[in-house]
Amino acid sequence: MPVDVFDHMEEAWKLDRNPFPPDAIRRQNADQPYSPDVFSEEENTFRRKFIRAGVRGGPAIGFLWSQGQRADTGFGKTTLMQEMVKEINTDLGETTLEKAGAKKPPHPAIAAAFSNLNNLNAAGLYPVLFNAVIDLATPVEAGTESLFDIARKRIVTKIGSDDASEIAAHVRQSWATIGGTSGPLRSELVNAFASGGGTTLRTELAAVSATARLRNGLQYLDFALAALAAAGIDHLFLMIDQLEDLATTRSVTAPKRSREIGRIRDLLESAPYATRLHMIFTFHSRAAQVLDRFWEENRLPPFEVSPSNTAAVVVLGGLKENEQVQELLRVYLQDARTEPVDDDLLPFELGAIEVLRDVSDGRPGILLSRAYELLNAAAEQALPTISGTFARQYFEGHTVADDGDDGRSAAHVGDDDIDDLLLGRR
Repeated sequence: MPVDVFDHMEEAWKLDRNPFPPDAIRRQNADQPYSPDVFSEEENTFRRKFIRAGVRGGPAIGFLWSQGQRADTGFGKTTLMQEMVKEINTDLGETTLEKAGAKKPPHPAIAAAFSNLNNLNAAGLYPVLFNAVIDLATPVEAGTESLFDIARKRIVTKIGSDDASEIAAHVRQSWATIGGTSGPLRSELVNAFASGGGTTLRTELAAVSATARLRNGLQYLDFALAALAAAGIDHLFLMIDQLEDLATTRSVTAPKRSREIGRIRDLLESAPYATRLHMIFTFHSRAAQVLDRFWEENRLPPFEVSPSNTAAVVVLGGLKENEQVQELLRVYLQDARTEPVDDDLLPFELGAIEVLRDVSDGRPGILLSRAYELLNAAAEQALPTISGTFARQYFEGHTVADDGDDGRSAAHVGDDDIDDLLLGRR
């Protein structure tokens, strides 16, 4: 009689579902498990180099690299950025700066937004800025406030009034103070924010056409900086993901690459961006090879991983220890438990954990998708646990007949076999 995999997961492993993502994709604003203990050292380095240094006049641009032996994606850059945005906006950077070793409070109030370049072939940097403003208007989780809602409340407390016209006047006055030679703010944004905060502003932003996003993205960033300044928030950390799309998308011509990178340069040179906006980009070797000459042409700060550039670079190198893999698996398994279990890693045995680290090349995104496959395969055979033997044979494509972990190290999986698997040759 065929085994119902979901019944087996629930009865044998106390899981209400397969908790792992079937693909190595981190979705924005998705409620996914996360443990700061997986890459605790890299997280603290991120806070110290990019956030604490940013408010103290450090590098205007930071680069979050991924480097592996055989690949340079799937190392958790997107996840780290999104979690840092969430952490910063929860208490306007108080926790982040404390963890980064900043002196005792009061700390400066800071904000963060996440955006990406994955549509650059059809748009440009300005839509990326527009999407960052949408992110600021969107609550991180259901039942929470957006960053713009928090900013509006701070303005109300500061001016002692909830009157929309007074809030709008305060935002415009703040822009007059910080805006330099920039033009006036867009009235529809100021009025939407003043009357209803993030909720009303999101409605206004949703009605903006793709053409307006392409042409006027900088004006939306201007509004965001003005609203934040009016609330006493003088630093915005903009996390920009998938910079590699600027380098690897074939439809992006060389002149377009040069123009978009030149726009990044423009943001570093003029007020109010030069002192209030801090950009952090994801980066890897393929992007570096293509973008190097454009970066040099526009005299942007160096992005390479080198002893002379350590202040501007954080590197994610993957899961190097089994303890990291265990913690990553644990938080996903815990999220799906129907009741407590004696072993937090049930159904995985240590041998299976070693195999997962090997076949994923230590990349957390790939490892989670491999764990999804392996859990389903074990459930189909109604196994009580997932041993190293079963995991090795599954990923080698052999007929699996599991009779318990024989204690052999996953290192016995040949490098050639693993390469074949990762490259889809098996």
